[in-house]
Amino acid sequence: MKRIFLLINIIFFLYFAFQLLVFTDEFALSNIGFFNHAVAGLAEIIGIIFLSISIGLGIVFFQGLNRQFPFFLTIFLIQFIIGINFWRYVFTNSSGETTLEIIFFNAILFSIASLLSLYNLVKGR
Repeated sequence: MKRIFLLINIIFFLYFAFQLLVFTDEFALSNIGFFNHAVAGLAEIIGIIFLSISIGLGIVFFQGLNRQFPFFLTIFLIQFIIGINFWRYVFTNSSGETTLEIIFFNAILFSIASLLSLYNLVKGR
């Protein structure tokens, strides 16, 4: 079961990495509401981080889950804090330049991914 959740997390990070790196302009416009070079640069950096995490998770998938607590904790914290940030926008009904539906969708995705990461974190010990 832990390996299935790990695979789901790999797909999750690859999805966002692909969106951030390949569709930088479109991603910024639809999720942030505007586009400029600073936003594009930040989106690309986050895409590179998510790609790096997915590669690390891929290595863990094949090498084994033993002794990966710091890595899983880092992933959980990233997903959890980003999810909380999205939920903050949902609960305050302040979508800014984008739509509340997009923020809600991302909040759901990050919340589910953080729950899966928490499971791997707890069961990995």
